Amino acid sequence: MKSFILTFAFVIIAGLIPSGFADAVMAAVPTHKAAQLTAGPELESATDTSAIIRWTAINPGGTALHYGVVHYGTDAKSLTQVAQSPNRRKPSNPDMIFRVRIMKLDSNTTYYYKVESTGATGASDGVSSSVKTFSTQ
Repeated sequence: MKSFILTFAFVIIAGLIPSGFADAVMAAVPTHKAAQLTAGPELESATDTSAIIRWTAINPGGTALHYGVVHYGTDAKSLTQVAQSPNRRKPSNPDMIFRVRIMKLDSNTTYYYKVESTGATGASDGVSSSVKTFSTQ
């Protein structure tokens, strides 16, 4: 993106593109902050066979639809199971809260997990956590 902006700015300075067109294109360049965790992730609740993981991130911008994704497993080095939940972005909110329900867990078991969020296409928003733990009842 930076390369595009620099190239575009050079073309404008060189007088190859009318300035009105340049203003319109530059206004279309996204200006939102890079998504990052602002709270969590943390265990919101757990039963003997399910859990809800919650976290907050800076509003990632882009499309309205985003997904909270939890990678989990019983071995911290092998988080091969995935649970995800759709979430709608509200452009007026500076933060976005994600909640993901994980089902069909084993009782009395410690699970390891990490979270991320993605846009509607599955591309990462840049949000990722370190590995955390929770236990079922």
